[in-house]
Amino acid sequence: MVKGVVSDEKGPIAGVSVVLKSAAGRGVTTDKDGAYTLSVPKDGVLVFTFIGYKEQVVNVEGKTELNVVLEASDNLLDELTVVAYGVQKKESVVSSISTVKVSELKVPTRSLTNALAGRVAGVIAVQRSGEPGNDDAQFWIRGVSTFGAGSSPLVLVDGIERPLSNIEPEEIETFSVLKDASATAVYGIRGANGVILVNTRKGANKAPSINFKLESGMTSPTQLPKLANAATVYELYNEANLNTNPFFNSQYTPEIIERYKSGVDPILYPDVDWIGTMLKKNARNSRANLNISGGGDVSKYFVSATYYGEDGIWKADNLNAYNTNANLKRYNFRANVDIKLNKYTDLSLGLGGIMITQNFPGRSSDDIWNVIMTTNPGDYIPMYDNPDGSGKVFGGSGNEAVRSPYADLVNTGYQTTWRNNIQSNITLKHDLSRLTRGLNVSGMFAFDADNYHNIQRVRNMGDMYRLTGRDSDGKLILNRYFDGQEDLNFGRQSAGTRRIYTQANINYDRTFSDHTVSALVLFNRQDFVDASAGSSIDALPNRFQGLVGRTTYSYKSRYFAEFSAGYNGSENFPKGSRYGFFPSVALGWIVSEESFFKNNINFIEFFKLRGSFGYKGNDQIGGRRFAYLTTIGGGNGGWRYGLDGGNAYGGKGEDDWGVNLTWEREKETNLGFEARFLKGFYLQADVFNRHRTGIFLSRNALPQILGLTKTPWGNLGEMNNKGVDATLEYRKMVGAFDISLRGNFTFAKNRIIENDLPDTRYAYQDQRGLRFGQPMGLKALGLYKDEEFVNIEQGILRGDLPEPNFGNKVKPGDIKYADINGDGLLDSYDMVPIGNPGNPEIIYGFGTSISFKSFDVSAFLQGSGNMDFMLGGVGFVPFMEVLGRGAISQLATDRWSPGNPSQDVLFPRLSYGQNPNNYQPSTWWQRDASYLRLKSVELGYTLPKSLTTRVKIQTLRVYASGFNLYTWSKFKYWDPELGSGNGAKYPIQKTFNLGVNVNF
Repeated sequence: MVKGVVSDEKGPIAGVSVVLKSAAGRGVTTDKDGAYTLSVPKDGVLVFTFIGYKEQVVNVEGKTELNVVLEASDNLLDELTVVAYGVQKKESVVSSISTVKVSELKVPTRSLTNALAGRVAGVIAVQRSGEPGNDDAQFWIRGVSTFGAGSSPLVLVDGIERPLSNIEPEEIETFSVLKDASATAVYGIRGANGVILVNTRKGANKAPSINFKLESGMTSPTQLPKLANAATVYELYNEANLNTNPFFNSQYTPEIIERYKSGVDPILYPDVDWIGTMLKKNARNSRANLNISGGGDVSKYFVSATYYGEDGIWKADNLNAYNTNANLKRYNFRANVDIKLNKYTDLSLGLGGIMITQNFPGRSSDDIWNVIMTTNPGDYIPMYDNPDGSGKVFGGSGNEAVRSPYADLVNTGYQTTWRNNIQSNITLKHDLSRLTRGLNVSGMFAFDADNYHNIQRVRNMGDMYRLTGRDSDGKLILNRYFDGQEDLNFGRQSAGTRRIYTQANINYDRTFSDHTVSALVLFNRQDFVDASAGSSIDALPNRFQGLVGRTTYSYKSRYFAEFSAGYNGSENFPKGSRYGFFPSVALGWIVSEESFFKNNINFIEFFKLRGSFGYKGNDQIGGRRFAYLTTIGGGNGGWRYGLDGGNAYGGKGEDDWGVNLTWEREKETNLGFEARFLKGFYLQADVFNRHRTGIFLSRNALPQILGLTKTPWGNLGEMNNKGVDATLEYRKMVGAFDISLRGNFTFAKNRIIENDLPDTRYAYQDQRGLRFGQPMGLKALGLYKDEEFVNIEQGILRGDLPEPNFGNKVKPGDIKYADINGDGLLDSYDMVPIGNPGNPEIIYGFGTSISFKSFDVSAFLQGSGNMDFMLGGVGFVPFMEVLGRGAISQLATDRWSPGNPSQDVLFPRLSYGQNPNNYQPSTWWQRDASYLRLKSVELGYTLPKSLTTRVKIQTLRVYASGFNLYTWSKFKYWDPELGSGNGAKYPIQKTFNLGVNVNF
């Protein structure tokens, strides 16, 4: 018989497992005083284990008393899960929470948001641009559950609301996504859209550790649209005009077109690849990080500094003393210090700073892309030699209303932006175990400030020249058709925000034999001011405050219960209605601890069931602030009288009507399980159902007979969102190979229940019951054939066919649609729900990492599903405008023509000018934007310690990595993730990097 006490540096530990190594299942757990008693042989070996501590193996050696002191585990974070306002043992978590290893977020991209899709179960994300500084992904937790103003999740960094995009991954210690009501109800009116918790790194009780990381590489577009060359444009131009007017006589004769093809005179008969002219094939990016961590018994510290730089892919010239390419430079600083003031009191101080400088052309990238897509490749070249020999001049169309893309890029000036973000928080924690074990109090104060400045040195245009021909000596004849501005104008914009956050809480956590209880009571308050507010009302502080409560209970670490609630309010609501109560309850059961499970199911080592139900809220409802107040202004004031209404008197009446304003409220049910099986697999899966009510919207169903000049608002919207998310992991050592696999899947399908729109004439056009953003369009049946016409020239169809009513007569080769309502007309009443919205319904990802001795390799693939978009827009639809704005897609050669009357083509009959029938939203133009992307690949080599220790280096690793390397998709024209109808967007970038990581 042996007995003893198990403790750590703070005192006895209850619940420690004490097991005889030679006899599986023979053991006890320590009581509330950390004591244990166990019958063992004199030569027995005891194993002491407890979550968050290193395992200890002790030989009995005939002793009758063994007191053991456990050491905190270096892998403590792997044993704990970060939850709202604290941490919990992983086994006791009954909420739906996803975590991701920080190493998976360390990818070669500026914005952390671009690393989330497919890596974190429950997160749906999509990136719509690759422009430096404007390339953040949009992301939602479990999809979109509201069509109101606020659908984005709450992001908390070290407990304070802060943006996610510019956090340096090297500063992150934990990254958690809180998904269900049990996890987020404590956030009350801020928790309805889910919560992301990011904790930055802390120091540790160890010698100083210095880590340096440097990587540099190249970026290039994943995929670009392709535009037709000049000869193709003019050939199709002639065809389109002849299709529209059989008597058309073109100036672009075959002989003229041949000059564009042959390149005999590329100045007078140019063929400009405007995308190739404007964009570089690649650009550079780089990142450097230095961080130091360490500490002792009294203080611990972590300090980090990072530089990140990225150039854009615009081609700048050397004609100006300023840079017109896009670029970004970012500097991050973080310092976290923890000080033990005495045995019971700890002080933590966190300071962070982010400084960003950006440069842009004088015109926005969207504007420049729009001009690229409307510029005829055969019209002019970007620059000509000035006839007076003084240098270069800018070529143009001859019409100042039709801009030159190259001149817009390099000759309209530049814009410089810089942003400074300062973050600070101080926390004081005091242990009250002298009163009762497990009790502590803490308080936090945080102050953040963000400043933004934009300097604009821009002009509309410089001098523009039109080439009209050559003189008798062959010299160019240039006409200056626009006298541009010589100097750049000056403009500036400034903005900023300030956030003050305070928090105070009491925590209790204690184990009594087989029973473990914990409790939290917390008060918090926030004051946020936007210095860029456009009115005195908007300039008033945005405030919220509230109380949080949570209690947990577990029995034998097998049965778990948790009740939590948030009671908080916002200044945006009227007195007496500012506060709401948002409760939740969750239950869990580790089935694998039951004897019937242990004795019969051997291939599953761990199996837990859990479920939750609760309410949460959203106060970001949109509309004007303080919408419960009625404003007096123009409104219904004033009146007219007299026979002709010529007598008028002014007055004032209601402008915006006050409403019984409240927050959006969501009810969520979640069922999930976790399992470890087959000695290496881990599976976590959840199904959820979210029901949102009180969505703030304009009262669209009110009849006009009410005579309102402004429609009142109300909390009338209702929406449902349900789905599933899951994570599967596997890790195993196979000889010298360490193999790990990971996969994530998220499916979220929403449905509008009530949007207060008037009843539609036809039920199939009612948005209620459909997904948010559901596209409506016509069902294309193919292209009209000759035999379907009575008179082709006049566009008269057979009597048994419905008549198109889109403003033009159809001809063979035009798109034929289904007459849904059977009224004999094809019009907007025949539009029905088609395809999927533009945001994905499915996000998934899977990957592997393998290490062998000093080598390691990892790869990750990410995909999206159930998202569509419509083709269309300038540069894609041929000849929507005059020829001078006539760039067309290279794809336009795949078209119907009298010589090729095929149904299997991309474009219908070409026409010059508007042809409304052919470019209605329809299944003809809708495309599946689903894709699978090789998101990241990394290959590394760690130098042998026998070499590195000679130069005082602990580890040195060199690596090569890639990001957004290859995409598989049915859609081949440009990157489908852009969701663009014509590809006219700054392209998403793929990256190739080389790096080195050194630890001293």
